[in-house]
Amino acid sequence: AAATAIGVGVGALAAWMGGWIEELLMRVTELFQIIPNVVFVLTVVSVLGPHIGNITLAVGLVSWPPIARLTRAEFLSLKEREFVQACRAVALNPWRIVLGEILPNALPPVIVMASLVVAGAILYESVVSFLGLGDPNIASWGRMVGEGRSLIRSSWYLSAVPGVAIMLVVLALNLVGDGLNDTLNPKLRKR
Repeated sequence: AAATAIGVGVGALAAWMGGWIEELLMRVTELFQIIPNVVFVLTVVSVLGPHIGNITLAVGLVSWPPIARLTRAEFLSLKEREFVQACRAVALNPWRIVLGEILPNALPPVIVMASLVVAGAILYESVVSFLGLGDPNIASWGRMVGEGRSLIRSSWYLSAVPGVAIMLVVLALNLVGDGLNDTLNPKLRKR
């Protein structure tokens, strides 16, 4: 949710405002894209401390750029369409045009991308917990895998079961994303 909120906000603002604001926001987006994600998440959690809020913040900070780029692309394609021109012609408030007309039409691909971001967030949290930087008060599959690795020869299932659970949830979220794409994309409905 954090990554989606940041990404939609940055992408929509960049596309709607244009000019130097768009350039600045897209350069910041590119800056966040070139930072190695796992290293950034580990750094933020190490600096701020092993708390679930800090992990959420770190995952949100590394996950928003693809959503921002997709939202910007959708907004750029929609902002010159006839229905937006009609809204401008009748002097609708620009924020009403953005929030009431363009955003609802731009959301279907963003929703699909958000489901894929959730899968990535689960993997990031698992890595952080596996390495011992996760919140000690919250059960985590990554922590279970990490704690079971010392007993891998005698009790392999202590690591295997949570590892398979992570794999199945991430696979399920990817399949949900594909299903949403098929459902929300009118071009694919005809197949």
